Amino acid sequence: MNSKDWIIVLIAFSTFAVFIAVEWLYWRRKGVQKFEAKDSLANYSLVAMQFSLGVIGKALFIVMALDWIQQHGLRLAPETWWAGVILFLGVDLGYYWFHRASHRVRFLWAIHESHHSSERMNFSVALRQPPLEPWVDWPFFIVLAWVGFSAHAILTMYAFNLFYQFFIHTEMVNKLPRWAESILNTPSHHRVHHGVNPEYIDKNYAGVLIIWDRLFGSFEPEIAPVKYGVLHPVVSRNPFYIAFHLWADIVRDVLNSSSLATKLKLIFAPPGWADDQRAINSINKLPSSVVKN
Repeated sequence: MNSKDWIIVLIAFSTFAVFIAVEWLYWRRKGVQKFEAKDSLANYSLVAMQFSLGVIGKALFIVMALDWIQQHGLRLAPETWWAGVILFLGVDLGYYWFHRASHRVRFLWAIHESHHSSERMNFSVALRQPPLEPWVDWPFFIVLAWVGFSAHAILTMYAFNLFYQFFIHTEMVNKLPRWAESILNTPSHHRVHHGVNPEYIDKNYAGVLIIWDRLFGSFEPEIAPVKYGVLHPVVSRNPFYIAFHLWADIVRDVLNSSSLATKLKLIFAPPGWADDQRAINSINKLPSSVVKN
C-alpha cells in the first residue's frame, strides 16, 4: 500500500467511527439498545484481523495474480470515463457472485459466516468482517484483469464498493425513495440479507446495485420484521472462535467420511448439506422397527 492508500484507509475508518458514534447516540436518546459492548468489540477485533491478513492476501493474490493476468490478457480497457463505469459494474457483479457463492459453498460459508453471526444490526456490524475473505475473493475479478483493468484499479473500485456497504448496516433508515429501492442496495434490502426468517435466507447478495438480485432471482423485499443472526447461533464473543469455528466442523466431517465424493461434498456443497447427511445417517442407524413406526 502506498501513502495515498493509507490516507484513504484513514479517512474511511474515521468516517466509520463518526457514523457509529452518531448511531449509538441516536438510539441512546430514543432509549433503545441497539449496541452491546462485547458484540461491538468482537466486530472491531474481526475487522482488525481481516485488515492484517488482507494486506498479505491482496499482495499475493490481487496484486500479483491479477496483474500477471492483465499482462497476459487482452488489454482492451481504455483510459476513459466509460471504462470506469464498466469497471464499477464489473466489480459489483463480481462481488455479487462471490457473495452468493459464500452462502452456497460450505468452505466459503465457513469464512463468511462470521459476518452474519451477530444478532444485532448497526454500523459496527459492518466491520464484523471475515479475516480470510481477502484470500478467496480475487478469482471473481479475473475477467476484469484479463480484459485489461489493473489490479490496483480493481482493488480501488472494490474498496469503494465495500465502503458503500458500511452504510447499509443500520436500522436508522426505514426505506429510501422507490427509485433508490429499485436500483440500489439499501438498508432495507440488506437487513433482509442478515435475516434468518425462512423467506429471507440466502437473499439480497448485492454490493451496491440490487439489480443483480432482481436479475438472478435472489431478491426479497423487507416485509416481516427481521430476526438477525445465523441458523446455528454463535454464542461466543471470542473473535478467533467466531472467525474459525466452522473449520473444525468441516475437518471433523471430512475425517469421519470414507467416500471421496462425500468428502468433496462436505467441502463444496451448500452448508446445509452436511446437516442433511447427518440426519439421514442417524435415521439409517435406527432399528428398522423404529423407522417403520
